[in-house]
Amino acid sequence: MTKVDFLRHIVNYVLAQKMDVVKQVADDVRKIVEKAENKYNFSAFGGDVKKLVDYLRSPDFDELAKFLKDAGKLDVLEEILKIAREKYKDIPEIVEAIDARLKTIAEAKLEVKEVEEAYKEITRIVGDRAIVERIGNTINVNIRGVGTVIVSYDPVDKSYSLEVEVSTSKKKVGLETIKAIIEALLLIRG
Repeated sequence: MTKVDFLRHIVNYVLAQKMDVVKQVADDVRKIVEKAENKYNFSAFGGDVKKLVDYLRSPDFDELAKFLKDAGKLDVLEEILKIAREKYKDIPEIVEAIDARLKTIAEAKLEVKEVEEAYKEITRIVGDRAIVERIGNTINVNIRGVGTVIVSYDPVDKSYSLEVEVSTSKKKVGLETIKAIIEALLLIRG
């Protein structure tokens, strides 16, 4: 049986190599994996590395993936899994579980890319006329004195939804502006 330890030889190695990972994020990753190691007993030292499969298929691993996704560091998890796949290549169950996770990470990275591209395009369109912020799969556009537009991406449907909140302040605008707003609202209605 292999003596490669997931936390000590793979996770810590990757985190040490990644200079762009904030220390707090790296520390939190170590804590999350250490907690899982204790729960699932997959340590190469006194445990059974095959139990790593249970962790990889668990909601606890989902927690790690979500944490790194929210931190913008899915690449770290991807590298950890690729190295683990190589180190545990002689254990088919682990390889299979890793391959499944790598597939979901690839899908999540596409999702992040999709939302990031939308964020960039919206930011380009509004320029300095609005405040644009991205939180996960949601893009908030605060148009000063007008209202808020909330764009949400649904990774399951691979579609966007739009929520528009208009403030009650009156503005003097021309007929062309009124027509453009009405056309846009009718377009949203479908």
